[in-house]
Amino acid sequence: MAFASFHIERRDGVGLVFGMEWFPLLGEHSYRQASSLVRRRHAKHWVMAAGAAASAGVLNGRVKPQAGERLCSAAAVFAGLHPQGTVAAVIPLQDERLWLVAVHEGAVMTRTDLLHQGFANVRDILGQLQEAHPGLLVHDERLAPSDLLNRLFFAAQEYGELRRSNRLPRRLPFFAVAGVIGLIWLANSELSQRDDEAVGGHAVDPAAAWQDAIAGVAQRHTVHGVAGLQSLLESLKAMPVYLSGWALVQAECQPRATHWHCRARYRRDEAGDNQSLIDAAMPGWKLTFDPMQDAQAVWAVNMPTVPLAMVRLYGPRQNDARLVSRLQNMLSAFTEFQLKSAEPLPVPPPLDAHQRPIPRPSGVPGYQRRSMRLQAPLRSLSLLQPEALHMSWERVVLQVGAVDQPTLRASGLQVSLSGVLYEMDTPKLPHTKPGDADGTRLHKR
Repeated sequence: MAFASFHIERRDGVGLVFGMEWFPLLGEHSYRQASSLVRRRHAKHWVMAAGAAASAGVLNGRVKPQAGERLCSAAAVFAGLHPQGTVAAVIPLQDERLWLVAVHEGAVMTRTDLLHQGFANVRDILGQLQEAHPGLLVHDERLAPSDLLNRLFFAAQEYGELRRSNRLPRRLPFFAVAGVIGLIWLANSELSQRDDEAVGGHAVDPAAAWQDAIAGVAQRHTVHGVAGLQSLLESLKAMPVYLSGWALVQAECQPRATHWHCRARYRRDEAGDNQSLIDAAMPGWKLTFDPMQDAQAVWAVNMPTVPLAMVRLYGPRQNDARLVSRLQNMLSAFTEFQLKSAEPLPVPPPLDAHQRPIPRPSGVPGYQRRSMRLQAPLRSLSLLQPEALHMSWERVVLQVGAVDQPTLRASGLQVSLSGVLYEMDTPKLPHTKPGDADGTRLHKR
């Protein structure tokens, strides 16, 4: 269970604030993005954490510092201590609460800097973080105390001071109100007619509105990554090819919510009957029969996933230079491998005050995906697994057949996979070579 409220630890004139809401800052103009975020969230305090990546934390609750006290974000201080790499920490606080924070390249990650009651939810979040970032380093103060809380207080002299948002007071003196009214009457007609650019008294920032829309869409997409593919492959490899007079013909798995839902078709020979398959069935199988020769086994496999918003993706240039090069080196073990051109992740455009779509400003980064299709012997997928960090799968089919002479590409257990590779949506280069829109075909035979 995570607490939405924040908590303050005070010591020697420093108030460490635990439990702020964090948002990634994408692309350039981080300070401008953070300022827009503060206005949209009606935050009373805010702070930035930035290294190679950047993020902004906001706090809506009322915080009254003590006389001469310096209020600092504990998460921002932790980020200042870890400007490189991916690092997480778990610190016990008062009332048996646990504080979980994670930073990547100096930026506080979303869904962290939260207070939890008990370790179960903390363990789940750490699992997702480790899937997204296999090199994650975790400092668990419950198991190996390292005086981290004291180091945060000491480092707060340098990092993480909260800023107050600039807001007008609720009550203005009479002469100030009169001055404001006079300015309104003197404003030119062009300025007075810009009502379509205001929502709730604040100017609509197109870039910030689009960043919110893109972040909302990202929350609805998940990445299977290395662990998600591994759970599926382990289940496929555990299936018996021949079981008490029944031979495996085909198996198919598709993702649903938190599980892979799989079904396998078996065919009976003279040595098998329905009872023999029932007696020998794998744990978790649900059997149905199609008299008189076929049977179907259905089961579910736990499917680890990571929300797209929690994954730090690569851009197309990085993928073309690094990932595709590694895929090219393993093509001799695959019968087909297609990686198509990127398509932007569809994002409903945000609306202005008159419910009209706001055009997406140039330079606002988002997400895109590239469709993938491949065929290979089941054994060859062990080569792909370490490179599946940013991949998700829509359908996986295992076919069983006879092969007279097995080779590197020919096997009695052939697998077909269709899915997507997620990456950052970056502006297109001004000079695009002809044929780029046709996609990339790594190999087809």
